[in-house]
Amino acid sequence: MTKQARRMLALMDRATRYWHIPNVGRAKGRVLRRLLDRHRPTRAVELGSLLGYSAILIAGSMPPRGRLTCVEANPFLAYLVRANAAEAGLARRVKVIAGEALRVIPLLPGRFDFAFIDAEKADYLDYLRQLEPKLVPGAVVVADNTGIARREVAPYLEYVRTGGRYDSRAYDFDDDAMEVSVLRR
Repeated sequence: MTKQARRMLALMDRATRYWHIPNVGRAKGRVLRRLLDRHRPTRAVELGSLLGYSAILIAGSMPPRGRLTCVEANPFLAYLVRANAAEAGLARRVKVIAGEALRVIPLLPGRFDFAFIDAEKADYLDYLRQLEPKLVPGAVVVADNTGIARREVAPYLEYVRTGGRYDSRAYDFDDDAMEVSVLRR
């Protein structure tokens, strides 16, 4: 990750703490970076970007030829994600699409080897089902907020844990969690 991207993440950490804006944060960020270092994805998709913290983290941790597509429902937040990614020096690696994920996913070209889901919690399973035909074998799927939104994401968790298509593991962070699932080959 470049110094410019690290600086932008530190600035966003301070701002989100001050204004109490939820973002991935440092602890979850460490897990994401380890996953990205281990699996070395080149095509990633993020559903729900808020201010772009996770976009900067993911794109900055991917190999040099890695590309990230972000889908953000709110057009103003999509604008902020673009601006923050550019400020972090990642504008050429991050493509931001403003639109509802369930409408945008079928239109996304190509296949993905990493997915980060952090949008409407009740729709996590629908997002995954739409993404599945676009995922390569061995793709990593990370679902955020599976601790604080356990009820809303229960169908998703049951699917990845017991459906037989994924090797899945929960990572706990105080009152929250992330579910990391790897599509079996």
